[in-house]
Amino acid sequence: MNFPKLVDIATKQVVTIHESKTIQEAVEAMYNSNHRDVIILSEEKRNFGVLKANDLVKLKLQKIDFSTKLKDIKYDSVMAIHYCSTIPEAVNEITSNCNCICLVDDEDRLCGYVSYYDIISSVDPKIMLEKRTLSDILISSYIKEAQADMPAFEVITLIDNSIYDSVVIFEGDRGVGIITTKDVVKLFGEDKDLALPISNYMSSPLTTVKHTTSIASALEFIQQQHFKRLIVEDHDGNIVGQITQEELIARVYARWVDFMRNEKSQLTHANKVLEAKASKLEQLASVDKLTSLYNRTKFEATLKDEISRVVRYETQTFSIVLFDVDNFKSINDTFGHLSGDMILKEIATIAKKTIRATDLICRWGGEEFVIIMPMTSLEHGVEAAEKIRKEIYSLVFDDIGSVSCSFGVAEFHPTEDNIQSLMTRADKAMYQAKTSGKNKVVSIKN
Repeated sequence: MNFPKLVDIATKQVVTIHESKTIQEAVEAMYNSNHRDVIILSEEKRNFGVLKANDLVKLKLQKIDFSTKLKDIKYDSVMAIHYCSTIPEAVNEITSNCNCICLVDDEDRLCGYVSYYDIISSVDPKIMLEKRTLSDILISSYIKEAQADMPAFEVITLIDNSIYDSVVIFEGDRGVGIITTKDVVKLFGEDKDLALPISNYMSSPLTTVKHTTSIASALEFIQQQHFKRLIVEDHDGNIVGQITQEELIARVYARWVDFMRNEKSQLTHANKVLEAKASKLEQLASVDKLTSLYNRTKFEATLKDEISRVVRYETQTFSIVLFDVDNFKSINDTFGHLSGDMILKEIATIAKKTIRATDLICRWGGEEFVIIMPMTSLEHGVEAAEKIRKEIYSLVFDDIGSVSCSFGVAEFHPTEDNIQSLMTRADKAMYQAKTSGKNKVVSIKN
């Protein structure tokens, strides 16, 4: 089977900025080009980075002066690959937390980029896309919500720590607008007053699609509207969930892999080639490469299944544990990102060895981890978290010494909770652990 080369699907006009420039200059470049991110260049060949709108929120929360140079802050690196590489070659190289790949020419000069979405969508099984609807693959009903009269700064901070990088704005129980990472860039680019109500800045009216929309139509709609996500509603106009373009593609592939496995006896040689690539993509969609733990996509799907099990069969409930590394930014700044990565991998290994075989630990993002503990009360969840805390703190790293983590534990209440309320409670508990001294376990009952 002939796959297109990366250059055939690449975006040639790349928004770039040198690492010697400031954060504010990066904001201006993003704003003027109407982009959510910008590629960062350095003096070293094939050494690229990316600054995203989400990063701007984090920097603002950390009170980092926007006159700071990019080389003095933390940002994600971006892999580079030759522009003549094929799609399968890119699939073999791309990492699970990689949003895009920079393309370089024979002299290692940047000549374009392709997103994870571009790569996967270039080999989509067309029939599957036309037959499946959003309701077939929509996993989450998790929507980050805010009221229209809330201050803008409070709303955009939700983007930094939520599952998704957008907030749906409501007036009462009616969705009236949305704030996305692109809006965040605009707020910073135009230096807006963030004390004003978010209704002054939200994108309105709220554009939604029906849950019966086909995958093919949904992808076409995303491309035409230049959206990053879809807000999905039911027949009655109630918002039932959202899905990003990356999740949309990843979940189609997961279904496609299942389909091909059931039809193995009838696979042609070409389909076998595609199956191998699809299996790779399936892994990318659910595994964090740095720690080898599952990522948010896997966590969210498992959490929904666990909630369904408890609600449907009225069995013993479960608890979740959310924890992150204390003073991680200081560790990165002092000892370098390689040391930070080593710590994350060691913590992941220790935590995975400490939990039960029935528990699921995932990398939540950055230095944060989350664990689902089936058939576990809040009390026992706290005991398990305390055991993990002690094991992690007993580690001693060369030059760095001991590293601690702060833990938040929450138990699912079948008659009261949903995904959002459960995660919010765990997040608040972890925040209390942070603000009350760190290196401790805190739980919130309800």
